[in-house]
Amino acid sequence: MFAGFVMVTLAAASWGTWSLFLRPTGLSATVTTPIVFLVMGLVTLPFALRMPRATWDRETRMLLVANAAFDALNILTFFAALNYTTVSIAVLSHYIAPILIAIAAPRIDGTSARGVAPATCVALAGLVIILEPWRAPADGAAMGATLGLLSACCYTGNVFTVRRLAARIGATRAMSYHSLLAAVVLTPLLVIGAGAVSADDLALITAGATTIGAASGVIFVIGLGRIGSARAAVLTFAEPLVAVTVGALVWGEALHPLAALGGAMVIGAGIHVAGKAR
Repeated sequence: MFAGFVMVTLAAASWGTWSLFLRPTGLSATVTTPIVFLVMGLVTLPFALRMPRATWDRETRMLLVANAAFDALNILTFFAALNYTTVSIAVLSHYIAPILIAIAAPRIDGTSARGVAPATCVALAGLVIILEPWRAPADGAAMGATLGLLSACCYTGNVFTVRRLAARIGATRAMSYHSLLAAVVLTPLLVIGAGAVSADDLALITAGATTIGAASGVIFVIGLGRIGSARAAVLTFAEPLVAVTVGALVWGEALHPLAALGGAMVIGAGIHVAGKAR
């Protein structure tokens, strides 16, 4: 089980560096997202084809489609949030997800957690503090937070879906096939802005998709299968800690003391709920 904890933590921490691969390109999420999925699908495909044969019954096919849909919307809305607002607002609003996982887990995974309702109130209050509506609203803050919340909803669905899919066909095959399917669905978005992608942009996006996209994704799914959704939800808080640090050190996005308190409330509520899961 220790290996599963390490896998999930390292994968989540690596996702906190997405802004390093996306922001220098200046490209919109509608352009970067299809490229990321295409690269993730292609680099893992040779490994997926070498895996033992899987049984493709109706439930497995439905899980694959759901995995592709949830993850496509998750990444598209999260990347769009990074386009609209600061790294801290985008990431911290996305991290309502552990609360949503805890709420859904009793029905989906048969696990339960005490204190979900008060933790949800604390997390929502933390989001309000992060956005600081009593100040003059920062450009894109409200839209960025809304996209982050949508991403959280899609991420929640994806966690439950990909765990079941990987148990049936393997983590690498799940990563490759759902990524290629998502890339095909999102291709029309790429065609619209493909002319703006330079060779340097493509190289940077490809590097991110190969490392923290494909490699970290496979590692996360394997770790998720070993330790379960509730425990994984705690460890994924490595992502916002890394992301906010990158935002401050690289992008000069200082977090106001009060906003930092709000971020701590969101993270603390998620850790509390995930830690109480049974």
